[in-house]
Amino acid sequence: MQQSTVFSILMILLTKRKVSRDYLAERFSVSKRTVSRYLNILEDAGVPIVSVSGVGGGISLADDYTVDKNFLSEAELARIRSALDKTADDFPDNVNRALSEKLEHLGKTRERDGYIIKQDELYIDCEYEQAAFLRPRLRTLSQAIEVKRAVEIKYIDSRGCVSYRTVEPYTLVFKSGAWYVYAMCRLRGDFRLFRLSRISDIRITSKSFMRYESRLTEKLELEYYNDIYIELEFEFFPAVRESVEDWLGGDAVSERGTTLLARAEVPLTDALYKHLLAYGSSIKVTEPPELAERLKEDARLMLEVYGGA
Repeated sequence: MQQSTVFSILMILLTKRKVSRDYLAERFSVSKRTVSRYLNILEDAGVPIVSVSGVGGGISLADDYTVDKNFLSEAELARIRSALDKTADDFPDNVNRALSEKLEHLGKTRERDGYIIKQDELYIDCEYEQAAFLRPRLRTLSQAIEVKRAVEIKYIDSRGCVSYRTVEPYTLVFKSGAWYVYAMCRLRGDFRLFRLSRISDIRITSKSFMRYESRLTEKLELEYYNDIYIELEFEFFPAVRESVEDWLGGDAVSERGTTLLARAEVPLTDALYKHLLAYGSSIKVTEPPELAERLKEDARLMLEVYGGA
């Protein structure tokens, strides 16, 4: 999420030329402090950020700054343009169209210069121990999607059952903190979501496939996003404020006297329990009471495992 937000901020600065921290914070539902951190990441990457305070000030790029022609591969340009076209109606301004025109110009300029374009390796900056495990699978699937080749996988489902499948990969999906590939399963004759962490072996075959309309968004909404939502409320210490704001957005945080409070509507999933438990004693869930009781019970069981009273 951080990488895509940083890139989106860069694209906005290239289009609007000057914006405020308040605008970026509202646009991406993060705090102004988080916006400053994202701007620092751009500066560390060599992007010349100009910050002017006071009336008429704001955040902008140096006047002579341009994106290098080789910053994006041809496949990456095509994917971004497709995403911009599909989401153009979601925004009241013309930013999507302006970005598409800039990317189109970038691609044409590179073609005139005679560059040989090839697919770059796909790297994900994962902050957990499975990074080395996921990167080669993401790279293999990204390549298979680009050339429209079926892949053979050894898959272990949630019940521990092992199966060997030939699938036609359409889209890489990041859902609830986990990576999936959305693919046509030749064994089942239908589209399925395969969790990458459950794929133990993978190989690109020589079998090509014709890509048909998958209606990905509709299928995800109908089959995979029917989660039960709850109104979550918890108190937390200042030490984890930035993490809470990155997760729920700055608007979810308020102050009740000297206490920091977070409120948000979130899906009631196992991932939510794990996320809340990861905060340890830095937070205290107050609503709903059923969730607080389950966390209390989980904490009691953990204490027993580690030999507590």
